[in-house]
Amino acid sequence: MKRALLAVLAFFVVGSALGQSPAKVRITTWNLEWFPNGSAREVTQENQAQRVQSAADVPKKLNPDILLLQEVRDYDACARLGEAIQPRAYTVGICFAFKGGKQQEAIVAKIPAQAAWSESWKSMEGIDPPRAFAP
Repeated sequence: MKRALLAVLAFFVVGSALGQSPAKVRITTWNLEWFPNGSAREVTQENQAQRVQSAADVPKKLNPDILLLQEVRDYDACARLGEAIQPRAYTVGICFAFKGGKQQEAIVAKIPAQAAWSESWKSMEGIDPPRAFAP
């Protein structure tokens, strides 16, 4: 997630260097711990919806422009959280899809992404950890 934060910060530094006036940008990073289930076990849709609404209460108060999220299940969970925080304000810029993982990392933002991509780590001698990076 450090790379994602650096990429976001680099975007604003480059904009400033090109003569654009820097804008105030609020960035929040948050480990949601097995979101939206709360654990590795599956739970009902109602329990997930309650957890999404409960989680949305925190960023509603902080009003971040960019959310850097850890331990989210998938793109859908990120999109549901964004809608719960503020309808039609947040979009998912990127959500990883680690092999066999239910603990992804994502960037959700009010600022639309111009482009996003990720790349898996390359296996080395049979070692293949579920990790990736997004420039």
